[in-house]
Amino acid sequence: MNLMQVTLSVDLPGLGRRIREIRESKGLSPTWVAAQAGMSVANLYRIESEDAKSLPRETLRKLSEALNVDFDAEVKAALAQEVG
Repeated sequence: MNLMQVTLSVDLPGLGRRIREIRESKGLSPTWVAAQAGMSVANLYRIESEDAKSLPRETLRKLSEALNVDFDAEVKAALAQEVG
């Protein structure tokens, strides 16, 4: 049986900046956050500097867990604007 995996990516301008601000306000190192989210530090820096134009939903979920912040409301609002 073949299973198709659907990946939802989110494109939220300013999200990378918010992730960096939250990380810094909590005094968390990029190395620690990247390790908790299961990504490289280089990838985290790409996200924080807005070089990554969209994020897989799973990556955002892992960053939410690492930072103890729920980004779902922001994602839902952005998706509603795209649809509406």
